[in-house]
Formats: sequence, C-alpha cells, structure tokens
Amino acid sequence: MRSMHSIFKLMVLLNLCFFSFSAFSAEYKAFLWKAQYQRNTVFIAGSIHALSKDFYPLPPNLLNAFKQSQRLAVELDPNEIDPYEAQQLVQSKMWLKEGRSLDQFLSTKHLAQLKEISALTNTPYTRLLKTRPWMLIENLTQYQIKESGYDVAFGVDNYFLTQAKAQNMPILELESLNDQISAIADVPFDAQLAALTISLDDLHDESYLPTMTSLWREGKDDELYQFVYSDVEKTPSVAPMMTSLLDDRNQHMADIIGIYLNQPNTLPTTTFVVVGALHLSGPNSVIQLLTKKGFYIQRN
Repeated sequence: MRSMHSIFKLMVLLNLCFFSFSAFSAEYKAFLWKAQYQRNTVFIAGSIHALSKDFYPLPPNLLNAFKQSQRLAVELDPNEIDPYEAQQLVQSKMWLKEGRSLDQFLSTKHLAQLKEISALTNTPYTRLLKTRPWMLIENLTQYQIKESGYDVAFGVDNYFLTQAKAQNMPILELESLNDQISAIADVPFDAQLAALTISLDDLHDESYLPTMTSLWREGKDDELYQFVYSDVEKTPSVAPMMTSLLDDRNQHMADIIGIYLNQPNTLPTTTFVVVGALHLSGPNSVIQLLTKKGFYIQRN
C-alpha cells in the first residue's frame, strides 16, 4: 500500500488524462524554496505525486539543490510501510457503521455514478455502499491513475527517494502512516460525503490535470491554490477536508522543518524536503508558517 498521497484532488494534484511534456510552452520553473537559520539550510520542494516520464529531467535548480543536501525528508517513505500495519489501520476506518449505507445520503445521480464505478472496477455495488466516503475517494483516485498516463513511480518525491537510496543518503519522514490516514479518515462524515460527490463528478474531467500540471510546472503557487480552492468555494461543506489535509498538516510540517533549521550541528547541515505542492501554496502554507516563525525564506 502506498501512502495516502493519492487521496482527493486537494492533495494529489492529478486526475484523468494523458498530457505530454512537449505540450508545454512555458518555462519549466522549480517549485522550490530555500530556508536558512544560523548554519543550517533547508530546501523545500513541491511535488506532484504522480507524473509521466515526459516531465523529466526536472529543472536544474531543483536537481542542484538536492546535490547540495546531506539528507532527504519526505512526507512518508512508502517503501518503509509495514503492509500488515497498513491493512489493519485501513480496515479499522473504512466501513460505515452497521445500519448505515451511502444510498441513504447520495443523490440518484451520484448513486448512478457509483454504480458506474462498480462496473468499471469490478467491485460489488453493495460493498461500495457500505464503504466510508474517504476510502471510495481513494479507490476513485487509484482508478484514475490506472486509466491515465501517469504513475506514482514518476512522482517527484519518488524520484528523489530513489536517488537518495542509491547514494545511501539519510531519509527522514515528516509524518507517520497513522498521521496520513487519519488526516482523511477522521474528517467529519458530511465533509467526506461532499468530497466524494466532487470526486464522482470529476471522474471523467479531462481538463483538470493539464491546468494543474501547467501551474505546477510554471511555479505558480498562488494560482495553483486558487484553482484547487475553487472546490471549497463551490462546496463549502468540504472545507473541513481542506483544513485537515492541508492546514493542520502544514502546521506539523512547518514545526518539523523548524527543528531541522534549529538543530545544533557541529557542521552546517542542508536538508532537502519534498512535500505535495499544495502544502507550499496559499495563505496557510508551510512557507508562510515558516516565515511567521521568523525564518528567512526565499524562492530558489
């Protein structure tokens, strides 16, 4: 099981469609910041967690920042996840309470879309009706990944994890498996339900990903946030999902990065941090939180 990177488009920045790197005409600009305090440096890079090989090679300044670093920090290293632990944790949070079923909450339109998913994924419809919305969102996204030309193997974080392991570079994790699953699974039911309806409606949307990847590729962090936040403006009941998946986790990530910067080291230490690009976008981003903590941050 991979970490919960693929849950809901607020996080994963991916959807259905094939999109070639050659279709871009704008300059490839790294989603990258540099933070410094005393003798320590942290490079903070924004990742798209699933891409295609057409997005490689990555921008030179991103690669150079990695080369200057002594260690890598990621949200979670999927290769270090215990499959049994993951299965137990997911199973404990994926089913509706006895007596509840999604056909009690979803519209006729969305139930029809759920039946379509049942047929496309060869999953019994009755099973889907008993599944909590967060898990259905995960399943929908996995289906979209499978049907698209994108793969988590080409995700930016996976690329740097592979490079770090090849060089025997120390790898740090900003979160635990429980942190990531709880961030989505423990969101109030109404917000999960609202997010599910958005995911169902967007199942066959072929315009979302090109816009997303264009904004990321051009380094337009503010525009990226506004584009994604439009879902919250259209469906306010999904706001708790945004808070849990982004704002709360951003605070935790900023606190950990602050520790990296404050560490008393005999020698200067440079850490290369890779997190989802949305964590570096918007008014409550990791970048804004670190700035409020008094660290010097500059776009690299």
